[in-house]
Amino acid sequence: MDSHALLTVGILSAIGFCSCKNELLLNGPLDGAVGGSVEFTLINPPSPPPNLITWRFTGYTENIIVNSFSGGNETHVDYVGRISVNKTTASLKLRGLTHNDTGRYSVSFLISGVGYQGGTSLTVFDKISNVKAEANQHELVEFNSSVILTCSASGSYPSFRWFNRSADVTGSDNRTLTVVNVTRYDTGPFQCEASNAINVEMSSEVNLTIAYGPDSAVVTVKPPDSFYSSGSDITLSCSSESKPAAQFQWALNGTLLGREGPELRLENVQASQSGAYSCRAYNSKTHRSETSSPSTITVLERISGAAITSTGGVWIECKSSVILTCDAQGSIITREWRKDGNPLHGVNIDELNRTVSISPLKKEDKGYYTCQVSNPVSSETASKGLIVNYGPEKVNIMGEGAIEIGSPVHLTCTAESVPESNYTWAFNGTETSVTGASYIKEPSEYEDSGTYTCTALNSITKHKDDAVFELSVKGNTF
Repeated sequence: MDSHALLTVGILSAIGFCSCKNELLLNGPLDGAVGGSVEFTLINPPSPPPNLITWRFTGYTENIIVNSFSGGNETHVDYVGRISVNKTTASLKLRGLTHNDTGRYSVSFLISGVGYQGGTSLTVFDKISNVKAEANQHELVEFNSSVILTCSASGSYPSFRWFNRSADVTGSDNRTLTVVNVTRYDTGPFQCEASNAINVEMSSEVNLTIAYGPDSAVVTVKPPDSFYSSGSDITLSCSSESKPAAQFQWALNGTLLGREGPELRLENVQASQSGAYSCRAYNSKTHRSETSSPSTITVLERISGAAITSTGGVWIECKSSVILTCDAQGSIITREWRKDGNPLHGVNIDELNRTVSISPLKKEDKGYYTCQVSNPVSSETASKGLIVNYGPEKVNIMGEGAIEIGSPVHLTCTAESVPESNYTWAFNGTETSVTGASYIKEPSEYEDSGTYTCTALNSITKHKDDAVFELSVKGNTF
């Protein structure tokens, strides 16, 4: 038992009761601020009001603060004007606190000759003020630099907590905060919170400048496309995550172009400028660099001057062959052949679709051939007519086999032939002067009866063929 308790027991014993049976419960322990006030109250206040109330202090000295009784108060000189006693509840209010008021406070009183006692404690603090947060450096490099932040404050027994963007980063009592190998997310603002049992104060904000990157270098192409026509204007832009902003250099197929800046403009671009473009981002603070993935630019010359050329000039069925060749100026990606508007089949086409070979030619190969030359930015169609000379075939004479005398003789000769056949006529084996597809004689005579022969001759193929027709001229029947 402490000296204060012994003193109390001695006093109470003198008036004839045991303190251990009459313990009072007080609020506390209490904390107070210099210049402030506190009130010591009983959790189990007396009833009825006590006849005598005594408050004592044990600290840097021992004093009876006050004896309060029905006729008045006896107050120690150090507490005059600083205390108030509630005679009903036995509570004590102490004002104008100083550090010397830190200590043990006890109360005792009599009620109908029965003694009671209890105690609590008070600690007097200076309020927290002048909270400052400082960093040992403010400009740092991501992953390379570390920073020490230090917090200071005026006041009694300060505890410290650190916050980054209002988030608690320590959760413990640390006057200093060390961030090792800072990242770009450690810029702050950092604040220090200083607190004691009396109050809490925050420091002003500390912001850090952290250089980082470049990261994620990316090339953007406008307009975005897979292929570009020669003469187009193209803009390439390079971006990266970097602080400070990165410096950029441009390369084509891995070779530096001597062009710098976040944009590369290709004006009136030509096929020779096709290739893989990349940018190199460099940060002068971090001394780091990053190269973007390549962006492929494919420039195609527009198709022009499409034409089909052929071998030979006069084609004869079964004797001739032909090679059709499709060419054009520009960047040729595809060629598509058609005949009379339909896809071309049944002929020999080379693997580049450049030539069509037909050997030997047949009459069915005649027609209108087209070749569409294309690339993703342009196309052009060339055409060529192919004439296959053949015949004559299927020579035939049409007319009436028996006619009345005096009626006209009218025979027509036909043949399948390209070009059209030339026709000659013979009668009973003797050549006549008649040429052309028609044989006409009027009026007919008996002597016109006989055998007529039509000979068809193709002037290109030099082939000829003939047909025979029997005609009978009859007299009138009366």
